[in-house]
Amino acid sequence: MKAKLSNSPLSWLRRAGASLLFIGYFPWASGTIGSAVTVAGIWYLNTKYPSFFTSSHYLHYWFAMAAITVVSIFLSNGSKNVFGDDDPSAVIIDEVAGQLVTFFMVPLTIKTLVAGFLLFRFYDIVKPWFVNNLQELDEGAGITLDDVAAGVLANITLMLLLFGYNWVKAYL
Repeated sequence: MKAKLSNSPLSWLRRAGASLLFIGYFPWASGTIGSAVTVAGIWYLNTKYPSFFTSSHYLHYWFAMAAITVVSIFLSNGSKNVFGDDDPSAVIIDEVAGQLVTFFMVPLTIKTLVAGFLLFRFYDIVKPWFVNNLQELDEGAGITLDDVAAGVLANITLMLLLFGYNWVKAYL
């Protein structure tokens, strides 16, 4: 039996926000598209405002990540009534939160952006056990926090790769 979808203005706002202005309704790979849009946005912002992504603004970046995570949880709450599913594929704002976590304190280049995108998608799709367990949380917390955890894993992996690359490069 299908859930009756709400048509209230708040439900419409949640559909628009959670799907990144309806990009999430793309018929396939909506999570990958949401991640790609986020990476493209980070690349664009880094070209316009490169100082935002430097160590002097890490606190601002952290607050932006936290704010997007809270907004994602809020917009994803009540998804059964808003989208007709507990974890709808149209909700892609959680990919934004996860991708932002992926690039926290990472020097941004085209190579790190591509690597971070691929690592985040890997961890988001494979969902190691604790990432998968977070998905079981209620409502918007479960929808969002598994992507944040995938972003943490992608960030750690990316940092380790950069450390290893720089260490090897220093000895060559």
